[in-house]
Amino acid sequence: MKNIESYLDKIQYGNQNLSGGIEDYWLESSLKISPIEQVRTLKDFYTNQFGFDGKNIQFIKDAIKLETKDSATLYGKTGTGTVNGKNVNGWFIGYVETENNTYFFATNIESDRHASGSIAAEITKSILYDKGIY
Repeated sequence: MKNIESYLDKIQYGNQNLSGGIEDYWLESSLKISPIEQVRTLKDFYTNQFGFDGKNIQFIKDAIKLETKDSATLYGKTGTGTVNGKNVNGWFIGYVETENNTYFFATNIESDRHASGSIAAEITKSILYDKGIY
């Protein structure tokens, strides 16, 4: 837990609150982050503002690479928050690399039972398509 605390402090991730316990702090519990904070953290990670080993940064980038279309590559990670067996919170965060730019995003949706990371990803891809980014 101390190791996690030190990293959350180093990168200033959200409210850095781990009081929900090692099993649950990030699952609809004590750790909270806004979409804007999520994008800032992702951009700082992408440009390695945290000074992590470059091999580790590349490993994570490779792990979240989803697909390439028309010289644009989509990277991302979904997340779904569940309370009492209902999907109440959906996230899709990531970025698109094109020949000329990198576009960062964080989509967060909430509902009383039908919010999931996969739905957040569908919404995000639709927006990226409409904007001519991906």
